[in-house]
Amino acid sequence: MNGNWIALHTVPRAGKTFVFNDQGIWRGPLKEFGVSCTILKDITAEIFVLPLDEGVLFRGKITGSIALPCDRCADDARVDIEHAFDDFEPYPAGANLLPTADAKESVPRQRTAQRKGGRKSAGGKDAEVFTADLTIDADEAVIRTAPRGPGVEINPAALAWEEFSLALPIKPLCRENCLGLCPICGKNRNLESCSCDTDGTDPRLSVLRALKAKA
Repeated sequence: MNGNWIALHTVPRAGKTFVFNDQGIWRGPLKEFGVSCTILKDITAEIFVLPLDEGVLFRGKITGSIALPCDRCADDARVDIEHAFDDFEPYPAGANLLPTADAKESVPRQRTAQRKGGRKSAGGKDAEVFTADLTIDADEAVIRTAPRGPGVEINPAALAWEEFSLALPIKPLCRENCLGLCPICGKNRNLESCSCDTDGTDPRLSVLRALKAKA
């Protein structure tokens, strides 16, 4: 992700769409964070980047298909990804911005305006409907002051990874009625049955269950 920084001043004021379909963007973090995931259909992120006076609006969509271990039986569970998102990142405090690609004047050097609203937008096509809470600190993995010289850099690929991870199900299932593994013998009950007693009771309590209360 560190090699995907883009100078914000190269992005036109009208915005620009970036497409990320290099599967290494996903495989690298999946391996780094130990996520057991197989890419079945290429994962693609399309992110529209729009510089605003107080920060940058990212509007994107991630599509693709992956296989994750089923939460019940550990077999492959196919997950189709179709995740849309809006994200606003304020400029780092005190950022000294350069003019954008087609602007004669730079946007304000410091973010001083205060707006109320959520960090994420629920939708809408126009940037004007987007509201943001500028008291939220900038995500340093997505936007930063340029390490050399003035200006700001953005990393849409890092944002794509964050949004991809949010799109993953907490408990993926290979099928809705997955029977899971037998907790005693470990057999996959979707494929074969077993004679194990799985009523959920502790055999050490069998003596107590035989007792009867006196009337």
